[in-house]
Amino acid sequence: MSNRNRQRSADALEALASGFIAWILFPSAQCLVDYLNEADDDAIRADARAAANALGDIGQRIITFVEQPDASGETEQMSELRQQLQTLSDTVSQQDATIAELSGELADRDARIQQHNEAHSAERDHLFEESQAAQARIEELDRALAEAREESHKLRAKSDSYAAALRERATTLPDLEQAEVDAAAALTIEGVIEIARDECDRVAIRDSTPKELDALEADEKSADWAREILRGLRALQAYAEEAEHFTGGFWEWCEHSNNPATWNASPQKLAMSESDTVKNDGRLWRMRRFPIDTAVEPNGYKHMEAHLKIAEGGGQHIPRLYFHDDVKGRTGQVHVGFIGPHRLVPTSHS
Repeated sequence: MSNRNRQRSADALEALASGFIAWILFPSAQCLVDYLNEADDDAIRADARAAANALGDIGQRIITFVEQPDASGETEQMSELRQQLQTLSDTVSQQDATIAELSGELADRDARIQQHNEAHSAERDHLFEESQAAQARIEELDRALAEAREESHKLRAKSDSYAAALRERATTLPDLEQAEVDAAAALTIEGVIEIARDECDRVAIRDSTPKELDALEADEKSADWAREILRGLRALQAYAEEAEHFTGGFWEWCEHSNNPATWNASPQKLAMSESDTVKNDGRLWRMRRFPIDTAVEPNGYKHMEAHLKIAEGGGQHIPRLYFHDDVKGRTGQVHVGFIGPHRLVPTSHS
């Protein structure tokens, strides 16, 4: 190689090394930190490894090249280039150390974030459990409140009906002043049903038995109907108490018993069965299927035919009371399946 060519090679290598060093050292520390903060951890590690490998490869190739001097020996420029390459290698090592340090900081940060996330997740789970428990408690309190309101309503209706009954008897009780009875009280159908639940232990009245009482209570005859319903329920109670010593059913008991609580045994006030027309009509027959104690019917339902006609006539709005006689059966009770308006248990003529 001529001196002129060697000089050109040395100049080219020096320019390449200087440019490469300037390219490496130009980014500021802040730019590197920004990159490390914005880039994904795995991407940073991959880029660092790739840069280190590339620099090492370039350095090794340059060293290999310059360590092959020609016969004239190493020039001063080659020596200076070797020193610059060493500086470049030191810079790369420093960059590797910086990257390792930042990687450690990133790992610490990831650990803190993970710890924070775990603590946050545990707190969130705890708050969710507390929220669920609070919601369950609210629902429980709502049910208790609804039950208490319903019970209060029943007690008020019963109290008013008792007061009304006392008011009706006040004229026959000389020691009871009329003023002592609530003048605003009135017999209600709901109230007398609650009275019967207290008085008549041989008459079973389920919560589902009353139907559309509000419509009946709104009628101007509701107090008269309430009085008749209470009389009918007391008649069923008296019958159940005497049935074991009596031959026959409720109709025969009403006809022949001397008990003052008997019901009027007439087609206008009492029916012990339905007509064939009703029994042969699937729609009408289904309307007479009511809940009952499973001791009577295992499936909990019974078609009931016997009923008290609380008011005479065939009007759609007048009350009916359907029952099943099991006083000589397993329960020893009369089971009332329906108290409500006639239109809910219509006949072919209504």
